[in-house]
Amino acid sequence: MRQIKKPTIRDVAQEAKVTTSTVSRVLNESTLVKPRTRQKVLDAIERLGYIPSKTARIFKSGKSYILGLVIGQSHISNIMFNAGFQAQFKALTEKAHKEGYNILLITAATADSESYFEVIKNQVADGFIIFSPSQNDTLTAMLEEADIPYVYNMKYSDNPQDRYYVSSDDVEGGYIAGKYLLDLNHKHIRFVVGSVKGGYLPFNADRIRGFQKALKQYGVPFQEEMIVKIPGQMDESYNGIHKLFQTDRPTALMISNEITTVAALNYFFDHGIRVPQDLSVIGFGPSEFFRSLRPNLTNVSYDLAWSSAKLVDLLLQRIEGKPVTPEMPKKPELVIRDSTARYSEAAPKPS
Repeated sequence: MRQIKKPTIRDVAQEAKVTTSTVSRVLNESTLVKPRTRQKVLDAIERLGYIPSKTARIFKSGKSYILGLVIGQSHISNIMFNAGFQAQFKALTEKAHKEGYNILLITAATADSESYFEVIKNQVADGFIIFSPSQNDTLTAMLEEADIPYVYNMKYSDNPQDRYYVSSDDVEGGYIAGKYLLDLNHKHIRFVVGSVKGGYLPFNADRIRGFQKALKQYGVPFQEEMIVKIPGQMDESYNGIHKLFQTDRPTALMISNEITTVAALNYFFDHGIRVPQDLSVIGFGPSEFFRSLRPNLTNVSYDLAWSSAKLVDLLLQRIEGKPVTPEMPKKPELVIRDSTARYSEAAPKPS
């Protein structure tokens, strides 16, 4: 089968009866080209169906117009099934396209800082959005030393030098969820958070602080067993919920991970635990996802479209060398649906 030859910049120059340098100036939006000549070149491009070389554009501008989204390979399957990631990836892509950039998904062999840095330094992207690093303090130092523009998709560290991220107000999120359950007369509440190497990430620590604030306001003593650490994968989450309910029967759960929330609902269905008749449940994450579950879940809803747009803006500021404008955390909203109900015992009173 005969291949059709793609038109070149020389073909455009011949068609428009100008030099190749004039065509190049038109493609690079130079103000040195007269309007009539510019239109002749644009008409020739349209007639021939000429597509400028992306590689040439990189060499001329020094930019690839690509933003790399970096994820550890061990996390990719888990994240791809995570409703929050899906919503954020969509919002990031839409915002990047509006700014003239594409998103390139990049996987690192592992989630450690050396693996992330190795894959980042060998990419042609102008900047990087980094998901789920296991040691971001070390990674931050490496990226800063190499002068590579980057942002994190959320708060992964309490180190004040790690300021390149956009976050929602997670303390407020934990507070409004805990307060609502307390208002519904619940005292026997458990907060299920994702476990990372036996601990939890800063955004979950903030949510726990908010939960503690609500408990203190209502005069309910905080106990360590109120926090249940469960890894975020589906099977581990299901087994973790099973283990919890073998020894404990809370009247309400707050669950800080979408996959764990689904695993928990599966467990309740399998074991005849009715939501909300036997157990009230509040999730954290994108509201549209929780609306699609059965029952429709009450949830602390975060504005991922807002945070994703701000994240791209922050990365572009860094790429262009502009002063970085700190972004105040945005308060989440409690969306009340069908998974929460009043508990029959006397309610705790705010102090």
